[in-house]
Amino acid sequence: MNINTAYLSSLLGSSAASGSGSQATQGAGTLAAASAALSKTVTRLQADAATTTAQLSSFGQLKSALASSQTAAQALTRLSAASSAADVTQATGDFFNAFNAAVKVAKTTAAVPGSSQAAQAAGRVTRDLDGALTGGVANQNAMSKLGLSVQADGSLKQDAAKFAASLAKDPAGVTAALAQLGQQVQAAANKELASDGHVSTSVANLTQRSSALTQQQKALLNLQQSTGLSVYQRASGS
Repeated sequence: MNINTAYLSSLLGSSAASGSGSQATQGAGTLAAASAALSKTVTRLQADAATTTAQLSSFGQLKSALASSQTAAQALTRLSAASSAADVTQATGDFFNAFNAAVKVAKTTAAVPGSSQAAQAAGRVTRDLDGALTGGVANQNAMSKLGLSVQADGSLKQDAAKFAASLAKDPAGVTAALAQLGQQVQAAANKELASDGHVSTSVANLTQRSSALTQQQKALLNLQQSTGLSVYQRASGS
């Protein structure tokens, strides 16, 4: 939001130039109009700053969740047929939880009021994570072998019995399937967290917007103080 300080200043200037009688009455009316305009602008700026802060906070959580899923996905690529069943199960569980946490935060972030561009970016994160698991025959086969499926909300669901049976029967095949999915999700997370990715770009834009709003609020405060309007507002209860 841009502050029309020139407009407010012109109103204040008109008020200051007013004399007595009807001119004084007009001056008082002009001052009241300036006060109302300033109050309205302050209210809008505060609301805009609050929504921007909320979105920025949510994107910070999304960035952290994606970093966790990135780490968990990378761990899957380090498994081998020589890995113990306990290690494979633990790594799979960590990935499962981290992936679902990232999807949940992405959906929450997309629903936070504010910049529609940022909300759309968060929505694309959910779709990209989904595509990392379901895109291509190799991924679909890996998902099936591991007893994994993607639900309507984008989260993962696992058939624990099927996973355990596959691991006992074909540990090499299971670790290969996990590596396949781990590589895809790691790549998706890398893309989102890159400097030109949806998350990083949104964080940068929201940070810039937050800074601009802070400067605008300072400009309003300076205008109040330099024109004496703050004194009028306190006296009139505006």
